[in-house]
Amino acid sequence: MTMKILLRKIFRNESGATAIEYGLLIACIGMAMIFGMKSFSDSMYNMYLTVNNNTSEKVGSN
Repeated sequence: MTMKILLRKIFRNESGATAIEYGLLIACIGMAMIFGMKSFSDSMYNMYLTVNNNTSEKVGSN
């Protein structure tokens, strides 16, 4: 087997390409989930803070 044939086999082998593509896809989905959860947690915190402030005013006035 010559070096030229060996290099041709190596460069035509695409079995690892799909694994890399799946890895990149999972990484992109994970990043989108992290950023989405960050904005969701901020809005949930603000909602609970508003509820806490409004209920403490009502309970404290009795």
